[in-house]
Amino acid sequence: MCICLLLLSCGSDKPKFVKSPVDNIITKYIDKSNYSVILADMDYKEDTDSYYHKYQILIDEGAPTLSQIELNDTTAVAYDIKIVKTDWLKVSPITFDEYKGDLGMTILSKKNGVLDKNSSPAGVDNYVGNTRYGHWQTNSSGGSFWAFYGRYRLMSDLFYGPRYGGYGYGGYSRSHYNDYNRNYRNKQSYYGANKEHGTKSNRNTTSSWSKKSSSFKNNVNSKVSKSASTLRSRGYSSSKSYSKTNRTSRSGSRYSNSSSRSRSGGFGK
Repeated sequence: MCICLLLLSCGSDKPKFVKSPVDNIITKYIDKSNYSVILADMDYKEDTDSYYHKYQILIDEGAPTLSQIELNDTTAVAYDIKIVKTDWLKVSPITFDEYKGDLGMTILSKKNGVLDKNSSPAGVDNYVGNTRYGHWQTNSSGGSFWAFYGRYRLMSDLFYGPRYGGYGYGGYSRSHYNDYNRNYRNKQSYYGANKEHGTKSNRNTTSSWSKKSSSFKNNVNSKVSKSASTLRSRGYSSSKSYSKTNRTSRSGSRYSNSSSRSRSGGFGK
C-alpha cells in the first residue's frame, strides 16, 4: 500500500514515473533561478516498511552590495542565502535506491535558471568558484583551495561538515572543482576525483543514517535494491532517470524550458 500511494504515472502508457519530494521542490521553487538541494539524511522504518529523506535547500535571495570588511565579518548573518530544512519525507524504493550513495551531496541544483539533476559534492554547483561567496587561496604546499568569506562561514560547516568547518579550512581543491566544472556539470554525477564524497564520506557524522549499524544499512540497501528492481521491471522509473532517457516526451521535457536559458556566469574564475 505504501508503494502504491507513492506511484504516480503519466497515464496508462509505459514508462511510468515515480514522483519524489525533489519533483515537488522543483515545482515549489520554479520562480527561483539559483538554489541547491542537499540530501541531509535518510532512514528506513521497519515497522511500516517505509523509506525517508531529509533535505536542506539553499535559495539565493539576491546579491547584496558588501565591502570586503563586511564579507570578512564572521559574526554577520548571510541574509541573502535562505536555508530551508525539511522534515522527514517519505520516498519510494526507487528514489531511495537512486540516492542511497548520495548522502551529504547536492542532488539537485539550479544555476542561472538551468536545472541539473546530477549529484555533486555539496556546494560545488552554485557556491564554490563564485567570488560572491569566497575566493581561491594557496596553501603551504602550493595547492589552490576554496575558502568562503567569514560572512558565509556557515557554508563551510554545511558543505564540509563540523570537523572541517571554519573560515579558510576544509575547502575543495581547485583541481577537483575544475574537473567537475569542465567534465561533469550538467552531464553526470561527480563523487570526487577519488570517490571521496557521498554516503561513505566521514563528513556525514552528524546524520542519523551514519549512526546506524553496518548490518542495518547493508540490509536496507539490499532490500531497497530488490524492491526498486521489482518496480522497474513493472515499467516504473524516477522522473530523474525518466527525463534523461525521454527528453522529447512530455515528462522528459517537463522542466526543459529552464535548460534552454543561458549557461554563462562568473563561476570558477
